[in-house]
Parts: sequence; C-alpha cells; structure tokens
Amino acid sequence: MDLEKKAYMMKVYIGESDKIHGRPLYEEIVFEARKAGLAGVTVYKGTMSFGASHSIHTMKIFALSSDMPMILEMIDSKKNLDDFYPHLKKMLDESQKGGLVTLHPVEVLHYQKGQKYN
Repeated sequence: MDLEKKAYMMKVYIGESDKIHGRPLYEEIVFEARKAGLAGVTVYKGTMSFGASHSIHTMKIFALSSDMPMILEMIDSKKNLDDFYPHLKKMLDESQKGGLVTLHPVEVLHYQKGQKYN
C-alpha cells in the first residue's frame, strides 16, 4: 500500500476488557483491519481515562476500575478508512461496551515497507 502525502488517521477508544466472540475487541479490530488491507494499526494502552459513562479507569489501588483504556490508530486513505468503518461499527455494536471513533487528516512524511518477520 502506498500512502499519499495526505492521509487520514482513524482513532478508536475502547476498554481493555471489551470482548467480542470471546476475544479482546482491540485484537479483533486489528485482525479485521489487516484483512481489509489497511496500511497499518497500532494499539496503545492508556494509564487513566473516563468516557461517556464517566467511570474512572485507572491502575491505582482502590480505584473504581482497572479496565484500562485502549487506543487504536489506523492510518490510510480516507476511502479505505470509510470503507472499513461499517465493519468497525458492527464490532463496536456487537461488543455492547461503547467507545469513541474519530477521524483526522494527517500528513504522511515517510511510509516504507520493510522486510516481513517470519
């Protein structure tokens, strides 16, 4: 996949314990994005958050929740991300855990394929 200088980043905010089909939701999203041929996905684990439910998620002792935030970043063309979004939305709906999805224009300075790992 060649990324043009102007691309888009889709960010997905979900919980670490969110599941779909018995597997972590963030893993399912990564595998589905790969199947869809997206340029790439990176998953980050946050240290503290709250969202629409206003529940605090943190690792601190005696906290209300240890369900840590997970942030997925996908960078590709707007068309490819728009095409993937219905699949993503279906997974989020099936998980019934909520989440947030945003789309941002980005400028790609360098994108080069490396050797595949075995």
